[in-house]
Amino acid sequence: MRTRIRALAAAMAVVTFGTLAVSTGPASANVSQGYIAGSGTWTDDWGDEGPVSASTRSHSNVVAMWQMILWADGYLARSGVDCRFGPATTAATKQWQSARGLVSDGVVGSRTLAKAATRLGVWEGEGWYYYDGVGSRLVHLGRQADGRWDMSLGPDLEWRLLSYTSANFSICS
Repeated sequence: MRTRIRALAAAMAVVTFGTLAVSTGPASANVSQGYIAGSGTWTDDWGDEGPVSASTRSHSNVVAMWQMILWADGYLARSGVDCRFGPATTAATKQWQSARGLVSDGVVGSRTLAKAATRLGVWEGEGWYYYDGVGSRLVHLGRQADGRWDMSLGPDLEWRLLSYTSANFSICS
């Protein structure tokens, strides 16, 4: 009888520990968190983000980030960066996706952002990054200690968190 009780207690301990170990692992990003964010290594932060499109989270700082990437790669005029995912951004997104062998649906989801992340580099040390576009076009980005990403934009090069729910750069219309 005592052997059964010990076996049952050991099994319960394994189940409990296993559940705790699974629940304490690094959380993947989620749009409901409100920001582009990650944990651990920065190189995989964007692969589980999005989507943003003309019909989904279409006015936000994340849209501004995407428009800056389109600008950096020569698909969108700098004057087109307005934090709104309109027809010009949709068309530019489809061209960008097609040129990279992605489904050109105009939706910036995890695959599109993961492809863009391959062009990220470290700028002067941990926490500072850049998107390396064509020529000398760079987009300056940062990653806060809590994993949330931000970006520099606007006439005063203001830094704002990359939020899915707000568009608070001064250039946002």
